[in-house]
Amino acid sequence: MRSKWLMLAVMLATVAAAAGKARAQNLDTDLAWWMSYVPDSTSLAALTIPGSHDSGALYEPVAGTAICQTLSIADQLNIGVRYFDIRLRQLGNSLLVHHGAVYQHENFDDVLQHVITFLQVNPSEPVIVEVSSEYTPANNSETYEQTFLRYALNPAYAAYWWRHTYVPRLGEARGKIVLLRRFAGTTGVVDGIDVTHWSDNAEFTVGDTRGVSLVVQDYYQVNAWTNDHKWSAITDLLNRAAADTSGTWYLDFTSGVRTPAGIPDIPGVANDIDARLTMLLGADTRHFVHYGAIVSDFVTKSLVQAELRHYFQ
Repeated sequence: MRSKWLMLAVMLATVAAAAGKARAQNLDTDLAWWMSYVPDSTSLAALTIPGSHDSGALYEPVAGTAICQTLSIADQLNIGVRYFDIRLRQLGNSLLVHHGAVYQHENFDDVLQHVITFLQVNPSEPVIVEVSSEYTPANNSETYEQTFLRYALNPAYAAYWWRHTYVPRLGEARGKIVLLRRFAGTTGVVDGIDVTHWSDNAEFTVGDTRGVSLVVQDYYQVNAWTNDHKWSAITDLLNRAAADTSGTWYLDFTSGVRTPAGIPDIPGVANDIDARLTMLLGADTRHFVHYGAIVSDFVTKSLVQAELRHYFQ
């Protein structure tokens, strides 16, 4: 009897591995709907989720000081990015996409239209949107929360929000925008997964309302002459996520900035870290592991494929 059960287990593992390999091979073509291959019962915390840091930062006055992405939000969605770091300045009771003081030529309406257009075509996918208050608010007669709710509750957008206070399973969140709220809000009003206790330039842990821990690595101030300390923090969290069986959600920010001679240099970190990350994942021999959310500057299709391959194979 034991041998029969052993044979069955081997057969099931072989079938699962073959299915995973087929899905990994499909990553060349299926990135816009890659979550359709994942069971509804899977927690977002048990996935590898490609993400973009300062997702709307496409403009800058001085080279290297503000741009964090080369692809639009719409293009990022189509190559498989599912975690978006959206930074919004409240100005005149409107929410404008900013990176620091630099306006990024879009407002929150534009972001939501990109995301909802994508979800209408790809209802198998949830999109995680971390919203934070950026730069100095000015000329407002309402709170940030009130302004946010005017956008969120717009009839064109309201049905697409998932604003519960806990990390969902995939079946709950498909076709929805999952809010990670990094701005002050009222429980029972704006809700979302509360990450307002975001520590600056640190690794830290917060929790949702059902006891799931979120471990965030966001060391963004990088040594002017080496990225090694940042790289160590990234790989440590990748390894912890891959080994985790507790249901913890790991958010691993690979982004950073160094300031040689006092001038910000974003590409000097990202170009090196993204190359190291692609090489590391290409050499990784683990199978069917999850790394949590990997949130990067200058995200590309090849980086997304490298991140997802070990989840499916």
